[in-house]
Amino acid sequence: MNQETDIRNLPEVIPIFPLDKCVLLPKAILPLNIFEPRYLEMIDDAMKKNKYVGIIQPSVSKRKKSDTERVGCLGKISTYVENDDGTLIIKLTGICRFNIIEEIENRAPYREMKVTYHAFNDDLLLDDNTDTIDREKLLNVISDYLNVNDLTTDWSVITDTDTEILINAFAMLSPFTAKEKQALLEATNIENRSEILIALSEISIASRNNKKNNFIQ
Repeated sequence: MNQETDIRNLPEVIPIFPLDKCVLLPKAILPLNIFEPRYLEMIDDAMKKNKYVGIIQPSVSKRKKSDTERVGCLGKISTYVENDDGTLIIKLTGICRFNIIEEIENRAPYREMKVTYHAFNDDLLLDDNTDTIDREKLLNVISDYLNVNDLTTDWSVITDTDTEILINAFAMLSPFTAKEKQALLEATNIENRSEILIALSEISIASRNNKKNNFIQ
């Protein structure tokens, strides 16, 4: 059994990388340019240990007691490139979402959290459970979203991409608000995430079309 298909093999304490309007989702890839000294040290330590880093958003609500959200996603460093100036370019592969239990005091310049993965055990399933998702509708919405925002891409790559990875990658890359990104991250399952993604995209498409129509008038 792959160690990353069993939550018992995932670390209970992880370094945390808070990023605004940025989420990592299971099985998706997140490229990052690392240049702050504290995070350079964090990545260096992770490479020496188990290559795991937790991505989480700063709190999207000022009413919350914590300065971060409670749900993030564990990533594993899958690509590591050191630039001549000492900065890093890495890629994280999403493994499993987590709930924060508490912050751990340490002597490092970066933060560490004790986390639990039990609420998100399905993230580790090899079967993506996307049979009930209307893939054609999803593709149509993605196409409309790209067109209305004047974005171009290799459509053959999109149509050939696995449904779960497509949903998660589109959710990560789309310029939604921090609150909307968090809603996508915390979706109960991939089907629910697809529904939220389609709804948010349709709202964005309608808004863009209205602005264009008003400009023409």
